Amino acid sequence: MKILNIFKKVMTYSLYLLLIFTFVYLVYFINTQDPSKKRLRKELKSIVKKNTFIKNLYNDYREDFLPDTQFIKVDFKKIDLDFLNLNSCYFGKCYTFFLEQYNEKLIIADRKGNIKITTFKNLDKNDPIFSNIQTNLNFDYILDTHVYKNDIYITGKKDIGDKTFLEIVRGKFDEKKINFENIIKLRSENCVLRHAVHSGKIQIYNNNENKILLAVNHAGGMDGGSLENLSADSICGKILLIDAKNKSYEIFSSGHRNISGLYTDKDVIISAEHGPHAGDEINKIKKGNKYGWPIVSHGEKYSRDKNDEEPNYKKNHKENGFEEPIFSFVPAIGISEIIKLPNNFSKLWQDNFLLASLHGKYLYRIRFDEEYNKIIYYEPIFIGDRIRDLIYVHDSKKILLALELEGALGIITNQN
Repeated sequence: MKILNIFKKVMTYSLYLLLIFTFVYLVYFINTQDPSKKRLRKELKSIVKKNTFIKNLYNDYREDFLPDTQFIKVDFKKIDLDFLNLNSCYFGKCYTFFLEQYNEKLIIADRKGNIKITTFKNLDKNDPIFSNIQTNLNFDYILDTHVYKNDIYITGKKDIGDKTFLEIVRGKFDEKKINFENIIKLRSENCVLRHAVHSGKIQIYNNNENKILLAVNHAGGMDGGSLENLSADSICGKILLIDAKNKSYEIFSSGHRNISGLYTDKDVIISAEHGPHAGDEINKIKKGNKYGWPIVSHGEKYSRDKNDEEPNYKKNHKENGFEEPIFSFVPAIGISEIIKLPNNFSKLWQDNFLLASLHGKYLYRIRFDEEYNKIIYYEPIFIGDRIRDLIYVHDSKKILLALELEGALGIITNQN
């Protein structure tokens, strides 16, 4: 009897402790300003308000969750990057950062332009050590990074009075200190938002370090859109071809909304760009082509009345003289970076691309046809965080993800 009474007391006290812990955590969860918890609170409120819990519970038909994917098992781990600082982003606050690689080194640049470096071998440790690289950067915030050969390129935004400038700088890579020099500075207050990571995606064009593709955000707000995006008199809504030697530019393509992913391989150029409400696009970019924004989109305005049958935008790009997207996501996924995945990662993931998403919190495995005219298939892989950037480390066969809600580095490896 004594043993039974002791057991009952232990269980009672354990239950009390559990209730106290649950209450304390609920108070924390309701009041914390942590961006990942705020986002989760918003999603839970939406589910409760719409009474969609049961629908969400059963909405995973044939969808696998990590470590499973459709054909292979992967390992997925996260490394907290405690040196990151909160910054403003689309929905509130997050830890925006960008990933690059130089030989056997991982480079991480945060939105304020602080640059850290470590070796890929260090990522096998639970708490890898990052070293700081000193720079002469002087941006309000950076928009993208790119490493080509021995140079690192950075785009950034700078407000001077009531003027906003979009600038590209370049510096020779050094582990201790990098001195950046200006390539071009463009006045852009009509199309560079002051608090969001819009504009600035860069890629080297045709393997020439002095030819740089630069994506510039559209003119117009969330629901707006100006014909300036299609005009030759404005840089807004364009991909520009920058000549680093002459510090000049020409319009490469127009009619873009907000490009947040850009891939190049010689004459192959693929963009990933945000639509309005729905209608995120993957586009095959050709010089001189027009892509339709703000006249044509498979999305609609955020403020749209769903009782209204009239579309806000035309729906056929070709009929209106524009290029059709390779694919359009409806609903939108909050499209982000796109990279090609080398074939050494898995025999079952051959000739694949990886596409990141922000709002959707998924990583998409994509297969294009040989001419990049259509998507043959895609597999959504749920990550559970906004993926701002991603790179592939060929030698160690690692996919690295910039997770900006948690401020963590995600690492995916093949278990086989």
